[in-house]
Amino acid sequence: MAVSGKVVHYDPNRGFGFLAPEEGGADVFLHINDINIDEDSLRPGAKVSFDIEETDRGSKAVNVEVTEEAPADDSAGGSRPHRRDDHHGRGHRHDERGGRRPRGGLDAAAFTEELTELLLDADDDLTARQIVAIRQRITDFAVGRGWVLD
Repeated sequence: MAVSGKVVHYDPNRGFGFLAPEEGGADVFLHINDINIDEDSLRPGAKVSFDIEETDRGSKAVNVEVTEEAPADDSAGGSRPHRRDDHHGRGHRHDERGGRRPRGGLDAAAFTEELTELLLDADDDLTARQIVAIRQRITDFAVGRGWVLD
């Protein structure tokens, strides 16, 4: 049975990413070996239709079809640097207690995307199930502390 959803993240250099089912629930792992479409169409926000297959390492997407392209963004195409490289020089303010806090606030979706990329960069041995579980716990924690906008 086909599920509708959106691309959360896809890294063409590593050949995998995550899809978010429209009806909610855990994100679904996507691997290059399980698709037969142009990887360039797997940009965050693209609407997709896919089947979910359960494996010993967690759920994975198969039979993926892009049903609507990702909204155009303002960036000048091409590959972007790793998120961890993008943090250098980013401005911070200090709160009243002397702690650092980022300028502006991240909403939960933006935080989740950044966290996903950090986890993907951190360890090649993390499974999709582990990444989803870690990401959810950290996002819930950050939202609960008011560090991330809900």
